[in-house]
Amino acid sequence: MRRRKKDPESCDEKCFNCRGRFSCRKRALIGYERLAFGSTADAFALLMSGGDETPDVSRLDLFNVAEIKRPKDGAMEIKFFDRLKALEQLANIPEESSAVTELYNALSRCAPAAGSGDPGESGGEDDAGSN
Repeated sequence: MRRRKKDPESCDEKCFNCRGRFSCRKRALIGYERLAFGSTADAFALLMSGGDETPDVSRLDLFNVAEIKRPKDGAMEIKFFDRLKALEQLANIPEESSAVTELYNALSRCAPAAGSGDPGESGGEDDAGSN
């Protein structure tokens, strides 16, 4: 069985162990990313382990698992969260905007109107005053 890595520097570990450090938006992004792109290898290993050998489920990464059933016939049924729905949710979450990003975007929009941008040439100010 593959064991979950406990990397204290990983975003997932910080987010879910230290909830106060991240906003709800950031936690949602991380969760949707894990659903959309996360591995299902541990769930498959659990499915293939059979009834004789029960793995330590506390060491398995079952984040993508929505439901586990064991019908009367002894089989195991594992349902996963929908990756496409997670991707749709990721696409619908608006980008975080900061003052620096807004300033950069405003300057980028104004730059073409200021001329070619060559240091030796005048911006657009002199040309605008002569019309």
